[in-house]
Amino acid sequence: MHKTEFLIGRSGLDLQDDFYPDDLPADWRFDYYAALFKTLSLPIDTDEDLEQIFTDIEDDEEQEFTLVLTIEQMQLTDAEMLKKLLSEVQEYSQNFILFCEVNKAPSKAIMNVLSDYKVCFQSSSVLKLDLQEVKTAGRILSFNQYPVLYSSKTWDEKQMRSYLESIADVNTKTILICKFAERETLDKIRIIAEILGL
Repeated sequence: MHKTEFLIGRSGLDLQDDFYPDDLPADWRFDYYAALFKTLSLPIDTDEDLEQIFTDIEDDEEQEFTLVLTIEQMQLTDAEMLKKLLSEVQEYSQNFILFCEVNKAPSKAIMNVLSDYKVCFQSSSVLKLDLQEVKTAGRILSFNQYPVLYSSKTWDEKQMRSYLESIADVNTKTILICKFAERETLDKIRIIAEILGL
């Protein structure tokens, strides 16, 4: 088993378990979160200030933070609409990975629109795209830089360990988004990954 670096994070900045100090301004939430975790998933049409987040990512040269912007499969059906959606973030294309759960391969026209972006598709079947493709945890990941595993499951510690061991050979760097996880769960997953030497 080769060493895998897991970037562990969640979907959205709305942690509920007293994560943020009471007096923390709302526009500082990303900086506070990014000091503890290495990745975050947001919908591409998020209400968060993406421009400020991109600026924060660019300003912090030491930090290896990876932002994952999620798109819905229905947003991959019209190339012109997709171009319009991406126009808001196009200048920051090197600062995020586009992620989408799909049940069929995007069309050639859609893949042409996405050709300058870092992408990862998660599917239950082989997509046969011109991308790296691996099967893990019952899913096929198709990606051009780093795989993104997106899970909405709730695990106990034994299940966390089992899951991390099952995905350890996916890539040298793998992004793990635990959709509904709060800080305690994210910390446990990170500690288990470190104990396993991942």
